[in-house]
Order: sequence, then structure tokens, then C-alpha cells
Amino acid sequence: MTSQSFDTARNHQITRQEAADLVLGFQAKLDAGYHYASAFNRSAFEQLLAQPGAAGIRIYRAEHADGSPTMVMVAVDADGVDMDAVEGLYMQNAVDCPPICKGAGLAKS
Repeated sequence: MTSQSFDTARNHQITRQEAADLVLGFQAKLDAGYHYASAFNRSAFEQLLAQPGAAGIRIYRAEHADGSPTMVMVAVDADGVDMDAVEGLYMQNAVDCPPICKGAGLAKS
């Protein structure tokens, strides 16, 4: 890990081709049927970013007790530090792909 500071003005935009190359490169290394995407509704992001001091969101790869993969989101402050207080907000309960992949345009078919 690097010790670079969190850049609240960073431009995260990439082209569709760059996105597809990154996603498909990752998926090529996975076994068939393995989790490669999670969809969260808008309110999950809005709730995290509405917290006082929130400057961004960190998304963790995670695992359910049964071993199935998922993603967990937490807000970060302007220094890039997780806002991970016990009473803080955390988001999970995503729509995972697979099994639900309708509309996953960057996914391999």
C-alpha cells in the first residue's frame, strides 16, 4: 500500500473501452459463475455521502459467512480515512452478479 493522500478533486472518469478492458481482464481470471459485480441503488451512495464530513466512498470486497462474495461500502473523510464508527453507516445488501446480471453491459456474456 502507498501513503499517498486522498485526493478529493481526483477525476475518476475513464472511457468505455478502458472500463471494458479492466473489467474483462479481471473476469478472464475468474472461474465460471464467480461474483464479479454488485449493483447498489442511488440511495446507498446518497446516504453515505450525506454524513457530515463524508468526502468519498470506499468499496471493500467482502464475504458472507457461507463464503459467497459481496461488497461493503463505507464513507471516507477528506483525508481518506474510513468513517467506521460503530454507529456509522455501512452499505451491503447489493444485487450481486451473478446471479442477477441483467443490464451488466461490461460483463462477459
